Amino acid sequence: MTTDPLADLAALRAENASLAEQLAGIRAWLVDLERGIGDVREAHGSQLADQAKWLGSAIVTLTSLSETPVIASPVLQGAAPKAVRTDPVAALRRQLEVWTVRAWLQGLPDELDTFITVVMPTRNRASLVGRAVDTVLVQRHQSFELLVIDDGSEDETPAVLTSIDDPRVRIIRTAGVGESAARNIGLDAAAGELITFLDDDNLMDPGWLHAVAWAFDRWPDTRVLYGARIIEDAPALKSEPSGALPNLDFEPWDRRRLEQGNFIDMNAIALRAGLEGCRFDERLHSSVDWQLMLTLTAEHRPFDLPAIACLYRTYAPNRVCDIPERLEHNRRVRSRVHRTRPMRVLSHNAMFPLISETYILEEMTAIEANGGQIAFNSVQEPTSPLPVGQPVWHDLYEAVRAFDPDVLFVYWATHAEGELPNLERIGRPFGLRVHSFDFEPDAIARIAEHPLCIGVWAYPQHVPSLPGAHELVPLFTSHESMPTIDGPRDLALSLSAGLPKRNWPLLLEAIDRITGLERGIVLGRSNGFEDVPEEVAALAATLDDPPFVRVNVPRSEVFDLLARTSVLLYTVDPEARMGMPMSIIEGLRAGACIVHPDRPDLAEVVGPGFRGYRDVDSLVSHAQEIVAGGPAIDEERRANEAWAREQFGDPALGRRFHDELADALEQWRFRVS
Repeated sequence: MTTDPLADLAALRAENASLAEQLAGIRAWLVDLERGIGDVREAHGSQLADQAKWLGSAIVTLTSLSETPVIASPVLQGAAPKAVRTDPVAALRRQLEVWTVRAWLQGLPDELDTFITVVMPTRNRASLVGRAVDTVLVQRHQSFELLVIDDGSEDETPAVLTSIDDPRVRIIRTAGVGESAARNIGLDAAAGELITFLDDDNLMDPGWLHAVAWAFDRWPDTRVLYGARIIEDAPALKSEPSGALPNLDFEPWDRRRLEQGNFIDMNAIALRAGLEGCRFDERLHSSVDWQLMLTLTAEHRPFDLPAIACLYRTYAPNRVCDIPERLEHNRRVRSRVHRTRPMRVLSHNAMFPLISETYILEEMTAIEANGGQIAFNSVQEPTSPLPVGQPVWHDLYEAVRAFDPDVLFVYWATHAEGELPNLERIGRPFGLRVHSFDFEPDAIARIAEHPLCIGVWAYPQHVPSLPGAHELVPLFTSHESMPTIDGPRDLALSLSAGLPKRNWPLLLEAIDRITGLERGIVLGRSNGFEDVPEEVAALAATLDDPPFVRVNVPRSEVFDLLARTSVLLYTVDPEARMGMPMSIIEGLRAGACIVHPDRPDLAEVVGPGFRGYRDVDSLVSHAQEIVAGGPAIDEERRANEAWAREQFGDPALGRRFHDELADALEQWRFRVS
């Protein structure tokens, strides 16, 4: 190495270019060699044990210089970070940063008196704990306390700790509460402004506390930081040497990568005392450092400090990372990673944002109102777009790349069935929202059995036909934005999507016979039925006293019209399927009286204000009774509004939906991880 860092980097780049030409062949040779060893393992297994360990170490070393390993399972592929070529020059630059910062700190005077707490749990480590304690006592930064939590040791550990004669060391004895609980006890007892951690089998670098105090002082907005560590033998398993040399481990910050696997060790973490959420999960016996960093970095980026925190030992017996439960605990942490930050939900639709499909926005807004992050993707451009404040894409692959969702929420079974090839290529889990018009239990069951499907959400009347489905009524999250109703009720209104199934001839005949107030039709233009509004307007124009017909009315104006509405008319062909129409729910919340088809499946929507028509005569009769008014009609209006608030506007419904989706996602991740 020269004294010129730029020249060194240039030389390293040249050497890297030369090595890159050889890497592919070497790696292929190593893979073939490993396969060969596997073929003769049965005959020579015991004799090849040492060679296999060495080969594993070599492959790990070479892989770390080339690319991130790829998960082979197509189901898991979407949950894993894409394989990316690692830049060896960048890795070497990070190592140079560590040694540069180390040299800088060695030249700084000891001016800081920041009080730091070091938390060290221990149990039955009499042969190791004393040396770990010694590495704290010789720290260059001397303003600290060391809390050693002896968690029910049954060997000579208590005697070793008692022999330590230093007022900066406090011993807390517990009765086998577990490593995570012991750390929490240390957090509760800590008196320092800053907190660091040291395991009893590792050694703290003598400059670590000085580096921590310096970093928090120089960058005062820092909440959490992590540093580098020197690993004794990275490929070693169960304290058995692999033959690899010690190496420096210091990775750049990448939240997405942290969500897939831990790369920040407990012994390299430092944080400000009293941070919200700074607790260890006492149900875990492994991966607790991963869980902690996921929680603490949910909304705040940590500072990656290029300074050595510890010498990490891999030959110590009974290490936590060697316990059989480790993989199980890794699965638990990975499965609930979205609990440590807002859950990202991408609503994947056939057509959206469509003015006639406002229930999609309402349901997704409930996710957002309860802490989630939402975005939308639509296969088709909507003919009557609805303004939304969230990102909207029309390319699913671009949406997933840009938004990086935890889960896709797909509307309509027919749409989901056609999109399965795309969903499989992407590999992200998805939930299905069942609608009424395409309610086919067999098709929905096939989708629900797909390995990427985390669950099905359906209207209450559909759930009995869908074992395991979640009940979800339309959520009316924006109902409080409706205007105060203090004016006259002078309007008979039809409000719906512009679809042929609405039975327009019956509606227009009824409107022609309703007297005593203004009449109007508001409809949204729908994809595939773009001509319907003009056809309805043409039919309305033939009446002697035609109603007004308005198309694609902004929702705020719809709410203004509903505040004037005395009777809301909802017509549909007798054979058409019905769900829980949002226009009826809006009318109920506005205190209108609703006249609708005499069908039992509407009882769950309309509640106590059920007014079913059988023909045009009964429709007109209901409407004229409402127009006449009176105390009974006033009470019906109050009951309708209260029913809509409780059944569709209760914030608890949105919380339940958010939590059900999060729970289903966690269970899916746990199954496949």
